[in-house]
Amino acid sequence: MIRKFLLCFLLCCAWLSTAQIDANSIMAIPVLSNTEMNSVVSPNQGSLIYNSTDNKLYKYTGTEWLPIGLGSFISEDLKLIRGNVNANGTIAQGTGFTVTKLTSSRYQIDFSNPFTGVPSITFGIGDTAAFAGNTYEDNIINVISISNSRVIVVTMDNSGENTREDSWFSFIAVGPR
Repeated sequence: MIRKFLLCFLLCCAWLSTAQIDANSIMAIPVLSNTEMNSVVSPNQGSLIYNSTDNKLYKYTGTEWLPIGLGSFISEDLKLIRGNVNANGTIAQGTGFTVTKLTSSRYQIDFSNPFTGVPSITFGIGDTAAFAGNTYEDNIINVISISNSRVIVVTMDNSGENTREDSWFSFIAVGPR
């Protein structure tokens, strides 16, 4: 009895390990251009299409076609640029930007492909030397100017001195493509 069970089990495992998806059984979403999508007469609410003009999935809400992503509707077409910058002004991590150290503790970040509007930017500041026993948890960063293509910041020590101090920092910029 056990031999029959093991034989059946092995045959099932062998069958499952060689099973493949049949190309004819894959569901395809209709592909339409922007013009074709907007010319559909009376689409059903919940209809899905792939828009070949902007390479996005769209869902019909009952009144309009809206792009979808990550399970929720996207109201803005955003891009993200993130980076880590060393105290000397060199890029530690990230792409899509360059950094120029203008003066002591003053840095200019230029976005390789500017945003179409002013992005929202958040900064974190510290110093990699902090891992060697130094503490820079009181450092701050001030944004001097911001535009769709550039941001200029100053790093400072905030331990009552309010003096400029070169420091490592990180940032995330999110804005319209």
